[in-house]
Amino acid sequence: MSMAKRAAWCIVLVVVGNLMAASNQGKEASRTGSLLEGNARFQVLAPNLVRMEYSPEKRFIDEASVSVLNRSWPETPYQVAKTNGWLEVKTERLTVGYHSGTRPFTAQNLQVIWKDADGEHTWKPGDKDDKNLGGVPGDIAARAVPGNETGALSRNGYYLLDDSGTAIWDKPSQWVKPRPEKNGQDWYFFAYGRDFKGMLGELAELLGPIPMVPRYALGTWFGSRAAYSADQWKMIARRFREESIPLDMMVIDSVSACKVIWSGYDWDYEQMPDPKEFFSWMLKHGIHITLNEHYGPLTRESFSNFETVRKLMGLPPETKEIRHNLADKKYATAFMDLMHKPALDMGVAFWWQDGNAPANMAGLDSTLWTRHIEYEGSERITGKRGFVFCRLGNPHPNVEYGYPAGSPTPAWGVHRYGAFFTGDLVPYWSTLELLIPFNVQAANMLIAYVNDLNAGVGQETVDPEIYQRWLQFSSFSPLFWWHGIWGLRLPWEYGPEGVRTAHKFMELRYRLLPYYYTYSRLAHETGVSPVRGVYVEYPQQEPAYSYRHQYMFGQELLVAPISEPGYGKPVLKDIYLPAGEDWLDYFTGEIYHGGQVVNYQCPLDRMPLFVRAGSILPLAPDMDYNDQKPLDPLIVDVYAGKSASFQVYEDDGTSLQYHRGAYAWTPLSYIAEAGGVHRIEIGASKGEYNGQVKSRRYEVRVHGLLKPEDVKLGAQKLEEREARECGVGCGGWTWDSEARITTIRLTEPIRIGEKVTVRLEGAGTFADALMLQRVLDYRERIRRVKHEEKLKYAILLDGAEHSKPPRVIRETEKIETQLDDLVANPSGIAQRPPDFRAMTAHVLKAFVDQPFESQRKIPAPDRSVQEATRKIANAVFEPWEIRSMTLTLLGCEVLAKASGTPSPTLIAKLKYDAEAIGPAEVAYEIGLPDSGLPGWIMTTRAAGPEGYARFGIRVPFPPERGSHMLRVKATLAWEGGQTEVWRDVEWFSTGLPREPDLSR
Repeated sequence: MSMAKRAAWCIVLVVVGNLMAASNQGKEASRTGSLLEGNARFQVLAPNLVRMEYSPEKRFIDEASVSVLNRSWPETPYQVAKTNGWLEVKTERLTVGYHSGTRPFTAQNLQVIWKDADGEHTWKPGDKDDKNLGGVPGDIAARAVPGNETGALSRNGYYLLDDSGTAIWDKPSQWVKPRPEKNGQDWYFFAYGRDFKGMLGELAELLGPIPMVPRYALGTWFGSRAAYSADQWKMIARRFREESIPLDMMVIDSVSACKVIWSGYDWDYEQMPDPKEFFSWMLKHGIHITLNEHYGPLTRESFSNFETVRKLMGLPPETKEIRHNLADKKYATAFMDLMHKPALDMGVAFWWQDGNAPANMAGLDSTLWTRHIEYEGSERITGKRGFVFCRLGNPHPNVEYGYPAGSPTPAWGVHRYGAFFTGDLVPYWSTLELLIPFNVQAANMLIAYVNDLNAGVGQETVDPEIYQRWLQFSSFSPLFWWHGIWGLRLPWEYGPEGVRTAHKFMELRYRLLPYYYTYSRLAHETGVSPVRGVYVEYPQQEPAYSYRHQYMFGQELLVAPISEPGYGKPVLKDIYLPAGEDWLDYFTGEIYHGGQVVNYQCPLDRMPLFVRAGSILPLAPDMDYNDQKPLDPLIVDVYAGKSASFQVYEDDGTSLQYHRGAYAWTPLSYIAEAGGVHRIEIGASKGEYNGQVKSRRYEVRVHGLLKPEDVKLGAQKLEEREARECGVGCGGWTWDSEARITTIRLTEPIRIGEKVTVRLEGAGTFADALMLQRVLDYRERIRRVKHEEKLKYAILLDGAEHSKPPRVIRETEKIETQLDDLVANPSGIAQRPPDFRAMTAHVLKAFVDQPFESQRKIPAPDRSVQEATRKIANAVFEPWEIRSMTLTLLGCEVLAKASGTPSPTLIAKLKYDAEAIGPAEVAYEIGLPDSGLPGWIMTTRAAGPEGYARFGIRVPFPPERGSHMLRVKATLAWEGGQTEVWRDVEWFSTGLPREPDLSR
């Protein structure tokens, strides 16, 4: 089906002939199209998707509904048979069984059977989907824990979509109407197993695609309920530009713009004296404006065109207020042309629908219909892409018109119109914790663009730590919106750290916009949102389901935001890296094997962000706003490992011309060849659109390889330059030895229709880079050990002259030299790995085997040197010194945290270099504070997940509010050695829990 057809709201109805049911008992007949059986109709839309209708009056629906748009599906063959009164409709993927008769569908007369990789399954009406992966509610502002809403994805491998009550499209009147029957059934049954991507694609085929949003909406938004004037909004915009913090959107609340704050469409000319000039100024500075909209009744005070609307609707002259009713076609037209068009003509981008306008028709969800009217109306008026955002679902359900209070999910189809606002969130850690799986579960309902409200609105200021962590999370959320009630959400209001964090993560978000915008297009085509569950990419891996506070951002990036306080210290988070891949830490470059849980300690200046090895990320140059400059140079970040490819999508960002093929794809590929040769190709762009660059420059950055011997553009050898001397305009290639990145800059513009090939020769393999990382890490520990040895040596000499280092330093430097040789000649290092275990044993022996012997073969002539040699010859390290050096050499560190209230649970795990010592055992002890009565007590001790030891602790009662220090001791024992390490763990007590309010 063409994209234009999928995107159209007015679906061309397909008249399908009814096929007579098979008349011969037990005889199978091949069918396509619809099948009637009594008062039931079955339509096989795809091998794994069947529509099942029951109509008491046989008034089956062939029109589109407000939820289900697509009635035109390719013919799918199926078999029909009757056995013992049961009708069977069988496709290659499933079998529907219905007991003949005229009864509605129940567990007694309907079942669906299908097979997938997990075996055979049977579903009947009323079965509970106990493995659903979650949906989203209408508003989570007051939530503390996730709800029980269901989405389309389930580990049970099926989903039933009930469209029985929705209003339908009337082709003659080109408007909606109620269904002809109130007690019919209109069900869609999907059986998909673990093919979650296929399920989302079919769901989008049925309900309509995820929209292509204006590209600027993916940038940074800022808003506030503070009653800023036009001049104050301009001042804020200037500050963003001065601070070089990117900004694309201003969200203007009613208190800044509306004459009557909570209703009406007239301007507050005191706050906004010249709206047209204001919008023009903002657009000139690259900032789009969205206005807050409420839906109180129209009055003469709130809307200057009140009389025009009254006359249009035929209301009497004494009418004092007009309530919205978007189910009325005439009123809906006035709603857009009289109330919204003037602002659109001035330059308003779209509206924040704070609530919804009533739509008084059975089966017509008010929120969905308000979104539809404004979205479609904006596209009609402006000729540009529509966009609106509001709360999810219907916050004020209209029971009379078919949507009762407590409806579990928003109406299907709301995803087609833009973005979703999670409500007035409170800036608590628990809220941030809730939002991480929320975005993923929204994607399970085709809701790709969630507006999470960065740092919430419920308080004037927030703790600087949660402000920074929330900012990090928002930078990898579908949309980024700072919003406060009385302001105080701007980065500079949180000091230098707030500005530094905003710079780092906003610049990163904007760099990634070509990548994100490509996935926005893919979401439009496939139904798979850019933010998606790890299980969508890795459905067969069990931990992909249990680690819910991480997600994929596209296929190449794994994000695990921090959602708990560190109180100034790094936060420990367990992160599952999917098997079958290697992963690189985006910020440090460290390489991890997949199929493991990483115990990640994250300082405040970064977040856990991993790139899949064998990936290409297209990046943009630094920008103040999304459309400031074309994608020139195009930055191509290549992460070596497996061969990789990526298609970069581009269009004009705002128009509807993409429906007519006005866009371009540029293929990128990375191929690892034999002999340490690596080829990166930038293919010719295919397609055209308005504003497209004809030529551009390129910057290619390659991670996960060794320093190349040569770099070539085609057959031309490029010049190597020193990284510290080479700026942005410097051509050739550079090697960053610390980050281990090769950067190739092609500074002369190249026509986009030409293919560009870059070759790295003698750059080793990804396995070489991984082993080099291992060697560098071990060498760093060796050097730190030598530092401790030299400090002891200097103390022993006490200023005396000496001419030969002691044995312990000489033996340590033997290992360091071996490692230096490997670092200097890393080619093929994966095939000749060092024996870390033998190296460790060598250094450990040097600690105790005459460590300070320093006799010369040729005796020193200076008597003072001879005396110093004798003085230190029998010196030894103290036990605590040996322990310190051993811990450094083995990379020992206790990972621990204490959490919970009113008493804590402490978890601890000793991290160490297992390759350096071989098999080992770890034992744990804990020390408790000596305070309070009856005293601190350890109540439980158990092995926790991922190798943690878990201790339950009871505190004195009443618990003392504040900080308490616990101590963990870990003893590591291996063949030939033992050592121990301590760590103090801080636990914060909030004191007595709040007494429950029993008056409610």
